[in-house]
Amino acid sequence: MNDTAAATELERKRRPLRWRRYVVRTAIVTALYFAMLVYPVVRLIGLVAPETELGTLPLLAIIVLPIVLRMLYERRPNAFTRACAAVALTWLGVCFQLFPLMIVFELANVVFDIPGSVAGWTLIGLIGGIGCIGFLNAQLLHVRSVSIAADEGVRGKTLVQVSDVHIGSRSPGLLRRIVAKVNAIDADYVLITGDLIDFAGISRDQLRELGRLTRPAYFVIGNHERYVDLNAICERLRALGIRVLRDEYAIAGPFQFIGVDDADSPDGVAQAIAKIGVSRDHYPVLLYHRPDGFDAAVSHHIPLTLTGHTHAGQIIPFNFIVKRVYPRFRGLHRLGDSLLYVSPGTGTWGPVLRFGSRSEITRIVFGNHNPETDHGT
Repeated sequence: MNDTAAATELERKRRPLRWRRYVVRTAIVTALYFAMLVYPVVRLIGLVAPETELGTLPLLAIIVLPIVLRMLYERRPNAFTRACAAVALTWLGVCFQLFPLMIVFELANVVFDIPGSVAGWTLIGLIGGIGCIGFLNAQLLHVRSVSIAADEGVRGKTLVQVSDVHIGSRSPGLLRRIVAKVNAIDADYVLITGDLIDFAGISRDQLRELGRLTRPAYFVIGNHERYVDLNAICERLRALGIRVLRDEYAIAGPFQFIGVDDADSPDGVAQAIAKIGVSRDHYPVLLYHRPDGFDAAVSHHIPLTLTGHTHAGQIIPFNFIVKRVYPRFRGLHRLGDSLLYVSPGTGTWGPVLRFGSRSEITRIVFGNHNPETDHGT
């Protein structure tokens, strides 16, 4: 058997395995979707209105309407479809938060036999309060100050980090408030660590507020820019005066900002840094979207790494899942002489909700203070 025939035979044998994996993944995702996002709603309706029989149309609306509205925005992006998608995804976020409450009720109901209508209205009150708090919290922008001890060369300098704004999931109007707060800080440099955009076709006009930044700004891509029109996004940002760093560095005063492209695996970060080169005549700062690039920064003796991506879980109970994937979950972390700061994000992805986390603009001040000192405002 020649090499071509052997390869064909191997491919033929692999097809059933790939198909089975696809079926298994689809079954798992479908089961989780129904368990976490459909069951809580249907069960809650059954508690507060046990005589109601859900017909085909109401069930279809519960099951597929949020997905349809999200897809509609992708196909026909405009202000109306964006609002519809935001409502739909926020609804799914509320359902996700309702799921653990419903599990607690089911367990308690086994022991105490709680009247359905009492349980149902109590759950509505709880999830309504949680949803309102989460939505209002998602609108607030907090400035957090972090003091980092540094050599005299950068002492007195200030950086501002913005991360995970997610224009697309969020209205471009959010940029106006972000830019106003960033300009009020009067930092030396502005650093944007990915996921600024999460939809294709976000125009330069929708991003025009970034052109009002009063300090030099640097941007590295996140995973969501990779998922959409990456090259077009970079060109729009450059046209607005933002310096895009894609596996390259920029010298800015006493700093060397090293920007590495986001990747699904951190394995290539060390190679990218080695190829770019680390200046010992400046203060190197690694900009990489995910916190799992920190080990590569440590191996290259980079004193500060700025990342985002985790959203600090964004909503409870999703934070427990995210923390298992990214143990360096948020805030300041030290390894040897290197520091990592993980932003909880400045915007939100998917549901316009923040519960158990805050939307943050980070002000990093270099001085002679303890590097673990930070102040939230």
